[in-house]
Amino acid sequence: MPAVKLPAYLFFKKFIRNCQILLVHNSYLRNTNHLTKGKIMKNTKITYIGSFLLATTMLFTACGKSSESNQEAVPATTEAPVVTEAPVVTEAPVVTEAPSTTEAVKENNSWLDVSEEFGDEEVGDEEVIDESTYIARALEQVDVYSTPSDTESTWSFEETTEYGSKTVFLVNEIDGDWYNVHLPVRPNGTTGWVHVDQVEIRTVSLHVMVDQSDRLLTVFDGDEVVLTTSVAVGTDENPSPNGYFFITDKLLTGDPSGAYGPVAFGISGFSDTLSSFAGGPGQIGIHGTNNPDSIGTAASHGCIRVNNDVILGLSELLPLGTPVTIQA
Repeated sequence: MPAVKLPAYLFFKKFIRNCQILLVHNSYLRNTNHLTKGKIMKNTKITYIGSFLLATTMLFTACGKSSESNQEAVPATTEAPVVTEAPVVTEAPVVTEAPSTTEAVKENNSWLDVSEEFGDEEVGDEEVIDESTYIARALEQVDVYSTPSDTESTWSFEETTEYGSKTVFLVNEIDGDWYNVHLPVRPNGTTGWVHVDQVEIRTVSLHVMVDQSDRLLTVFDGDEVVLTTSVAVGTDENPSPNGYFFITDKLLTGDPSGAYGPVAFGISGFSDTLSSFAGGPGQIGIHGTNNPDSIGTAASHGCIRVNNDVILGLSELLPLGTPVTIQA
């Protein structure tokens, strides 16, 4: 059976009782006649010592049990959770610069507008303009009317072409707040009217002349010849169209060694024999070539070919809207 633990006050009461018993017993021994005096004194010392040891043992035994009881009653203190270090914040990834537009075009073999400006000089309201030397650039979507008195437009042009160039028109005539302009639509030579509020006007002094019979392209600045170079023109099956046109686009081809060379100009004229070509509407152009031996011959589908070094020079010389005359 487990030992019964006494309350503290009962324990001390029992301890005092045991001491009294021991003292009584000791007194009894002193008065016993059959013991000698020396024996009595010896027994008395032993009795006192024994009594003290017994009482002390009982006291510390009880105290020890009481201490164990108290220790069992106190719940064990759990250790505080270890605080781990906050995770290390890694540096943000380095943002590399995006490749230049020109590099992206070269990688994707696509076409890119490289026209930085159009015309030469801005026109003041007080200036009297020569219609044959001015171009109009769209400021917004442009509505074009067959006549200035029409209430509904016949054509509509976005602010930029499908290739990203600014939309421009070659001015043919001025009537008050209206400009009659050459349009890049079929049939070749079509004109329409745009309101002055939708365009801005600039001069252009350069003019390109293509002579198909001589296979020559000449650039004029007014009456002065800037350069003359040999070209390839359309074949008899797909001739280059004759007419008065203008440059609509100036583009990097994305493939300098390809059939169009490094740069191509879009022209407002269209083939008379091809309704579409290479996914486009059959619009003609002036561009470089990967077949320099064709220069000076009738070899194209209607476009005007020049050597690649020439087309690079023209790309720095001719702005959007530059007039282009092609003649037989």
